[in-house]
Amino acid sequence: MSFLNELKIAVINRDLEKLEKLSNQMPEITSIKEANELLNYLVEAKRIIENEKDNLRNSMNEIKKIKKFYDANSFSKFNLKF
Repeated sequence: MSFLNELKIAVINRDLEKLEKLSNQMPEITSIKEANELLNYLVEAKRIIENEKDNLRNSMNEIKKIKKFYDANSFSKFNLKF
């Protein structure tokens, strides 16, 4: 399967693992049309990755808030640390 087709599938499925694997490969470009199409899919792949990065950052911030709240409000007789 060609790089472009694999990239299309990965973008459509939002497959981060596949996008990572493809990022380590060098595509063969045979025409200007193919280069433009590839560029469009790479831009979309970048959006997907940035979106996932933002979601992960937000999740990590929520976990930090919960941990901080737990540490401040822990009245347990057991000294449990996470």
